[in-house]
Amino acid sequence: MISTSDHYSPSNSKHTTSNPAQARLPSLSPEFLAKHYPSSISLVHVDVLTRHGERTPVSNFFKKLSPPHWDFCKTGNPLHADFIKTVGLYTDASPAITSADRQGQQQQWSNHLFRKESRSVKAVFGIDDKEKQQTGDKNGNASSQPSEATCGFGQLTDVGRQSMTALGQHLRHLYVESLGLLPMSAPRRENNHDGPTGDLYLRSTSFSRAFESLQHTLGGLYPAALDAQSLFRINVRPSTRDNLLANFGCKNMVRLYKEFNIKAKEAALDEYNALCDDLLKLDGLRESYESRPKNVSIPMAILAWDTLASMRAHSIPLPSAIDDRLIERVAEMSSVEYLRSTWQSASLARLQIGSLAHELVANIVRSVEVDRGTTPSNNNNSFHNNRWKMGIYSGHDTTISPLLAVFGTALASGEHDNTANNNSNSNNTAAWPPYGSSIRIELLKDEKTQRPAVRPAWEDDQAYHSEDLSMVPFDSRIRPINVPDSLYHWPPARRGQSRNGGSDSDARFNPRATRDYYVRVWYNDRELQLPACLDPGAHHATLGTTTCTLDGFFKQIARFVPSEEESARGCNLPATSAGES
Repeated sequence: MISTSDHYSPSNSKHTTSNPAQARLPSLSPEFLAKHYPSSISLVHVDVLTRHGERTPVSNFFKKLSPPHWDFCKTGNPLHADFIKTVGLYTDASPAITSADRQGQQQQWSNHLFRKESRSVKAVFGIDDKEKQQTGDKNGNASSQPSEATCGFGQLTDVGRQSMTALGQHLRHLYVESLGLLPMSAPRRENNHDGPTGDLYLRSTSFSRAFESLQHTLGGLYPAALDAQSLFRINVRPSTRDNLLANFGCKNMVRLYKEFNIKAKEAALDEYNALCDDLLKLDGLRESYESRPKNVSIPMAILAWDTLASMRAHSIPLPSAIDDRLIERVAEMSSVEYLRSTWQSASLARLQIGSLAHELVANIVRSVEVDRGTTPSNNNNSFHNNRWKMGIYSGHDTTISPLLAVFGTALASGEHDNTANNNSNSNNTAAWPPYGSSIRIELLKDEKTQRPAVRPAWEDDQAYHSEDLSMVPFDSRIRPINVPDSLYHWPPARRGQSRNGGSDSDARFNPRATRDYYVRVWYNDRELQLPACLDPGAHHATLGTTTCTLDGFFKQIARFVPSEEESARGCNLPATSAGES
């Protein structure tokens, strides 16, 4: 058992394969760049979706296992205090207490930018945030004598700040210095670099750890931005419209969550029960579990993972009985308790992440239209009329995991899941997304390499899909509902018109109009294999099956992209049975 008299400080732990709590990034060697970005390829647009960096546990549930103080915020606390103080000028976030004011009182910090929008998973797990804290003070610390380095629970730590800065540096090396997608220097304040009107679109959830993670990612991307007096807008949406998080106000989604969580547990019941038995044998965990009322069901794996992942990520010593294999089992069964349900139901995935998938598709459509020099089809929507080249979305594990389900790629095994490819025999053992995880969706263009010699069997169905897509069942859609017909009315048909001239009405419907464009999806240090892109003619001729044709990508994601009307109807429909998708 860990002594409760010690304070811990961050160490330079390696992001290794054996540490499932931390994300890895590929080495950007000349060989890597030559292989994945040959001279025939140009990068048109990229969207980066991240999980926040390393944090402290969100609760003090395991008082005898967790250290009494999480002293990993010496650098971050003053930054956080200034940040919350500034945010508090415009929101109802609690003002921070400075070290000069502290004088023995608990350091105060804010988990949310907007107090009235604090979110809770009580709808799914039946556990209130306050109940999870299980502590006597407002920040969940086990002692009334913290140091200036002590973090609050759920707070981004100095380790997390370093990790997100490193992610930003990686993005700079790749997309700025190597590929030239973004300019070398951030625009100065007087250039009015204002969100969608510039090269970058930045968005975060209202959790302070996500917002501050994005700040540090931006600091790695443009390290000299402060000296240059640059101005960036970070967009935060109200919780009722924030598609980076599941909408627990959607009653049907909550019902489906509970239903499929039960299904997921039943499918892994022996393994799950064995893990619970092993956890109850461990000093430091058993007492906390047994302190709960006997008639209250709790997510045992998630509670353990929240503390163990944070301790592991900060190189805090663990009891010898908690070895690598046990931590991996906890991660796997945590996904069973909370994440894997999304992999079993396309209906649930649409309700949870469909709005974000809709937005990401719109980004790609807009980028193709801008690259062609045509007027964006959604010309009444200023958000989609922008010309930004990179979007960075700072979210959570529950942002990353359902997107991976949409892409049909399991977290741990890399196998395809049955939600994406209807293969009931697929290995569907998803583990928990590490801190600092990132999904990068690259829109590529190649006008030089020979196009696929064969055509996907479903390509001719594009004409059928040129009608009202809302009449087509989700499982039969081969392109998302928000991909306009105009994208396939190309090139202009009039003689003498330039490639970038004319209007949509000048061209006939051409199912191969998007053939110069490709999409590749990265998850941390590896390319994802989207099942639809395995089809002949649905991937790049030389880069292989992980580089999808644009239509191959559309086919993969189409069944997960509802319209706003379909999303609203889906929230009000009765829950489907567990055998339906």
